[in-house]
Amino acid sequence: MTAMTKTMMTAGLGAVLALGLSACGSGDGPEDAVEEFANAAADKDYSKVCEMLDPEFVKTVESAGEGDCAETMKKSVEEGGGGDELVADPDKLDIGDATISEDGNSATVKTTYDGKDSDVKLIKVDDAWKITLGM
Repeated sequence: MTAMTKTMMTAGLGAVLALGLSACGSGDGPEDAVEEFANAAADKDYSKVCEMLDPEFVKTVESAGEGDCAETMKKSVEEGGGGDELVADPDKLDIGDATISEDGNSATVKTTYDGKDSDVKLIKVDDAWKITLGM
């Protein structure tokens, strides 16, 4: 894996894993996908994390790494020294409402973590919401 690819993966992974963990629940909306992703990230369930990501980003991860997406992400997080710091304190995360595009194929979910607002972007793939890093 090249240094540039590793940096891109670590930065992108850090951005989404910093979402943290929220309350349990399940549903079909983009907010539910963010929640499910956050739970997987906090549990370090990299297979589930990869399932929740935009398939195009997964391809990028797998082509840049030395194994499948889950193995590559785990290694990237461990080597990046980010490990535990990438997973936020669940008590500090609020998942807000989603804004869904007119065509229904993309959405943005507002989150607030420790007083800092951010937007999580998602796309719909085969009727399922996937986190996209826009890389």
